[in-house]
Amino acid sequence: MTNNQIKQAAARLAPGAGGADMRFASSAVPTAFAEVRQDVDGGAVRQLFQPAAAGPEPELSGTGFTYRHNWGARRGQWVLRLNWSAIGPRSRVLVAIGEGAAGGPDAGKFIGSARYTVHNVAPRAGGVDIWVDVEWSSDILLYVDYLVVTP
Repeated sequence: MTNNQIKQAAARLAPGAGGADMRFASSAVPTAFAEVRQDVDGGAVRQLFQPAAAGPEPELSGTGFTYRHNWGARRGQWVLRLNWSAIGPRSRVLVAIGEGAAGGPDAGKFIGSARYTVHNVAPRAGGVDIWVDVEWSSDILLYVDYLVVTP
């Protein structure tokens, strides 16, 4: 997709879009930014877990877990070390970070104006370490979703 096509497809969000649903004022969108929506390419989707006869993908066989952790109010760069005995050096750990909605991890995450980035994910014996950066001028909630598959 060319830049021109992206610009044509992008929809501008009004300042404060979604504000009526927001109960937690932090980095809620104060200015507009571009948004692009696309449909999934169904032919490129790989099913991870199939009927018992077929078995799962080899790289994702073993035990699997998901977990959302509230790392509290943060800003700047952090190495966050989560102790979890189910994780080992061979574990596959995928991480997604974002701004947490007020009310705890079950209240979900949202996209505000702050930039949240994951730089590294390193499984180890007894846990996983991640390096993150929260680009905002004050401390805001950081929720981390972990997907762990241990062969």
